[in-house]
Amino acid sequence: MTLIKIRNAGAEDVRLISALAITTCYEAYFELDPPHDLADYCFNFLSPEKTRIEFENPDSTFIIAEIEGKAVGFAKLREGKSVDCVAHLNAIEVQRVYVLEKMKGRDIGRRLIDESAVIGRERGYELLWLGVWDKNFAAQRFYERIGMRRLGTTDFSDGKNEFLNFVYAMNL
Repeated sequence: MTLIKIRNAGAEDVRLISALAITTCYEAYFELDPPHDLADYCFNFLSPEKTRIEFENPDSTFIIAEIEGKAVGFAKLREGKSVDCVAHLNAIEVQRVYVLEKMKGRDIGRRLIDESAVIGRERGYELLWLGVWDKNFAAQRFYERIGMRRLGTTDFSDGKNEFLNFVYAMNL
């Protein structure tokens, strides 16, 4: 059995998080998105510069999953953001849960969600929520398998296109 370590990210991890974000985003969506739009999104929203700005935001928390000292995924929690279907609830968002395609099926995503839930509970939140693209069926199955339920929908923009996201949540 492979030991998965989850740790808090530090400022020295910004470039690592950016590399993981770009790689995993492209892996997840290259078959579904126009390639130039996807590349533009990755470099406009997941670059080291953007990641550093997000990292320095006090409402953001990044955690990294490692196996044998190698980073294989990360999650980003964001406080202070809401969508209509959770606006009335005491909720924290998992804005990103990204795992390298090669490492999927090893419980890494579940561990990142579990640690996100621990952080949310420690900060006094009652609900953990996230948005997932309506065409990302594998992610939807995963979230349902780990006990999250679909609460509603929200919009997502990559800067050029508008997409529909399903909002999934779990009680903390």
